[in-house]
Amino acid sequence: MLTLREGIEEILPSEAHSLATDRLHISITHSKSGKNHIISRFTSREELIKALLASSFVPVYAGLQPVEFKGQKWIDGGFTDSLPILPVGRTITVSPFAGKHDVCPVHRGRFDTQLRLANMNIMFSMENIKRLNQALFPPSTSSMQSLCEEGFNDAVRFLRREAWMS
Repeated sequence: MLTLREGIEEILPSEAHSLATDRLHISITHSKSGKNHIISRFTSREELIKALLASSFVPVYAGLQPVEFKGQKWIDGGFTDSLPILPVGRTITVSPFAGKHDVCPVHRGRFDTQLRLANMNIMFSMENIKRLNQALFPPSTSSMQSLCEEGFNDAVRFLRREAWMS
């Protein structure tokens, strides 16, 4: 979590909280009640950073103490709602797992078995199991570069499908 925090601090501009307010919606789960909350208003850069850290906290894997945000303890929103759909406008869903999302890898398996986990439909496949492993145990830099390029191509495919890009 310390490494993640250092990376976030290095990347975010000083006015990030102002830029993100009402544009970025972060899904977090209350550690005691297990209820999902969507955060989209940030009063400071530090508050935005804590929300991002909370949304990335996977118990045991990331540590034992959930992230404190606004005086309460929070964990990754993916446990309760991985792909929240906002009440107004169009929500573009993005997932590192092949499934029924706007931006995601293409499913290349022979079976169309789907799993529904925390409001996310994903295909049950060896490729998705491999992707989960890579999420928890990042591969080499060259493999990460390849994954980044694949994600870019997934986004371009979505933009072309929607006729938002020629």
